[in-house]
Amino acid sequence: MKIPLVVLVAALTAGELAGQGLRAVGSASLVSARVRSQVPAGIDQFTGSAFLGEGGLALGRLRLSASYLQGTINPDGGTATARDLVEGTVLVGVRALDWLTIESGPHARAYSLVGSTQRWLFWELRARAATAFVGSAAQGYAELWRAVAADANVPEPFDHAQGGEVGMIVRLARAPLAARVGYRIDHAVLGGGTRLETVDGVVIGVGLSGLR
Repeated sequence: MKIPLVVLVAALTAGELAGQGLRAVGSASLVSARVRSQVPAGIDQFTGSAFLGEGGLALGRLRLSASYLQGTINPDGGTATARDLVEGTVLVGVRALDWLTIESGPHARAYSLVGSTQRWLFWELRARAATAFVGSAAQGYAELWRAVAADANVPEPFDHAQGGEVGMIVRLARAPLAARVGYRIDHAVLGGGTRLETVDGVVIGVGLSGLR
């Protein structure tokens, strides 16, 4: 739980903020989501579309970002019923190098069913690398994260979780906008492998350029 405070202190001491203006960005994306839950009794798999909204602030090397995702996922066969998927993150971090950003914070996820809600909370440490190509119009990025702690209202104890995202951002000519396409995945192991949870999806969106 102390990880976000450590990152914040590192960010504040990483470089001078004098003369650096506060910048804000936001984006909206459509996510083609797929959820796979494997337990000894069987495998449930769901697919659907979700809306993803993201925003952030930057001051010098310091970063603060948040995201919210919501949609409905439907079962791919079997006896399972459709469920609502909701996710959110709040991350604080530092741009350690021109191409590398380190962030940490909570990542919450919930599946809403009739009469019950399955809740997950991960405390994550993330590293994101980005570099420009094709001049400065396009940027490729890769992000990896690892859960340093987690809690879920499922019977199995948490073991570990990790994930990542890769993609490309293209800045649109004559406009402060950027188009984004990416692929994200995360994987959690519980109960020594008796429960495996995988969430992945393709992200397509547009937003203000400049923070990442």
